[in-house]
This record gives sequence, structure tokens and C-alpha cells, in this order.
Amino acid sequence: MRKEFMRRSLKFLGVLIALSVVTIQPTITQAQPSSELINPAVPYVPTPEEVVMGMLELANVGREDIVYDLGSGDGRLVITAAQKFGAKRGVGVEINPGLVNRSNANAREAGVSDRVQFIQQDLFQTNFSEASVVTLYLLPKINLQLRPKLLSDLKPGSRVVSHAFAMGDWTPDKRVLVNNRSAYLWIIPAPVEGTWTGTLSSASGQSIPYTLQMKQTFQNASATGEIAGTTISLPQIKLVGDRFTLEHRQKFKGQDIQVRINAQVVQNTLTGTAEVLDGTSTQTFTLNGQRS
Repeated sequence: MRKEFMRRSLKFLGVLIALSVVTIQPTITQAQPSSELINPAVPYVPTPEEVVMGMLELANVGREDIVYDLGSGDGRLVITAAQKFGAKRGVGVEINPGLVNRSNANAREAGVSDRVQFIQQDLFQTNFSEASVVTLYLLPKINLQLRPKLLSDLKPGSRVVSHAFAMGDWTPDKRVLVNNRSAYLWIIPAPVEGTWTGTLSSASGQSIPYTLQMKQTFQNASATGEIAGTTISLPQIKLVGDRFTLEHRQKFKGQDIQVRINAQVVQNTLTGTAEVLDGTSTQTFTLNGQRS
């Protein structure tokens, strides 16, 4: 009886083990994709070397420039900026760690690893405010999403160059073709919108008050206002970084005059010169103003 009981117990235990093998599936840890195969929002497509050169020439990269390449791939753009254009420093931002490793190896081979670095990071989380030049080879949608950050974070006068894709209704300051590929340049404009009040002062001690209501769309601005009680309209003001220039014709106290203004905006301060031509003479005024 005892032997029969043990035999049945062992048989029952065997059935339980068999059932457990069938019904209990092991937890499978999925292998992580190779660092070379990570799929970012923008696929990696290398920029041809001649286009790299054309982009850096369009940005007028020199020895004082800090160049950031957003989506830097194998690092060729910032390496070329340092190696062939003498850039002070270059930073490549790339989300794919395999490409970051490849970029560091390429920089060592090019002998510029002391002046360039590559960071694995989401470009939207990157602080690139120190850059004087930012280069891009992304996609139209990504360019548009990035546009507000470029305009807010970069200093006026910084240059942005994009391979192949534009920035929607932000008209480029310049566009060139390199081997039938487009490269676009934008110069970050200073923010000038608002109410400005100040004076035009002559060497003889004359002081003329003015008020301007300025509106801005990227690097283009317009203004209406008053100078010494006369209403003026300035429909076309061209901004290049923190500087703006304009030429304007208008009747002033019964006379036809032409005004040429060359000024610089530093935060809420406006300084420059205004030349007033009345047909027979030219008078130069010092321009000063504050934004309220």
C-alpha cells in the first residue's frame, strides 16, 4: 500500500512539473538595439563634403566662432569647421551614441579633438546659447519646431545655416546652391518690437524728440511715430543682427527731406546716427533711445 501511494505521488508530481513547463512562460529580456541602429526623429544621411564646405563658407566661419551642429552624425561638419576654418570650438549634438563614438574617433584622427566635442543629447534639450554659428540638416517639421528656440536662445548676429530645408515663413537672409543642393543662411535679429522714445542731437546742440512704435517679423520691421510733432511712417526697416538701417523720404516742416539711419540695439537701448538731407545740405544727428 505504501509503495503504491509513493508511486502515485511521484506520478502526480511529474504531471504537475509537466504542466508548469507548458503554462509558465519564462520572461524574455529583449536585446537592446545596437547603438548604431537607434532610430532618431531624423534619419542619418551624411552631408556631402562639398556641401559641408559651402555651408561653413556661407556662415563665414572664422577663428572666433563657436560652431554647434544639431544632429551631427559622424561629426564631419564641426571637425571641418575646426580643421579647415580655424573655428575656436565646435560641438556636435547627436542622439545616436554609436555616431557619437564614431565622431570622437574621427576628431582624434583629424587632430582636432582638443577643440571639438560630441554630446549624446536631444537637440531640443541642448543649451546652445553660446554658439555663434548653428548648422542643421534636419527635416522641415523639425526646423519649424526648433525655430523659436533658435530665435530666443541665440545672440543677435549669430548665424544659422540649414542644408536642404528652410524655416517656413522665416525668409533666409541668403540662399546658395552647392552642387544643386540648397543651403540657407539666417542671421538672428535683435528683438526690436515695442515703443521707443529718445532724441536726435546735433553737434550745434539742437535736440529733437521722437517716439517710434515698432513692429517686427523676424529680420523685417516697420514703425510709425512722431519726430518733433510730425507724424512719420517707416514701412521697411532691415535688421541684420543687432543693427538696423533705413532710408526714408518725407515732408518735414514743408520741406522734402531724406533720412538715413544706422543704429544698434542692445537690449532696451538704441544708439546710432541719423543723416538728414534736405536737398542743399546734410546734417548728422546722434540718435539715442530707450524702449519702454
